[in-house]
Amino acid sequence: MRKGVLILLGFLFILSLFQLTEVSATLSGIFSQFPWWIYFVLAGIVYSGYKTMQLTAEERKVDQIHIEEEGRVYVERMEEERERRKQRIPE
Repeated sequence: MRKGVLILLGFLFILSLFQLTEVSATLSGIFSQFPWWIYFVLAGIVYSGYKTMQLTAEERKVDQIHIEEEGRVYVERMEEERERRKQRIPE
């Protein structure tokens, strides 16, 4: 939530800078050359990239948890084997 608010504030700040420096007139001239549906396509591409990055990060976390659990099981098996060998070999 906090991250989204910061992004929105940053966007609004950049937008206000564009209007103060009259860059918006130049940008509106450029943007008026494209059909309206192009903006939806571009927004879809940006959203898709964002979701891909978000899901990849989430997948890495899940994979890391799984790897840690498997490692814990492996270490437990090694300790059990070590104990069995100690019991088998009289000292």
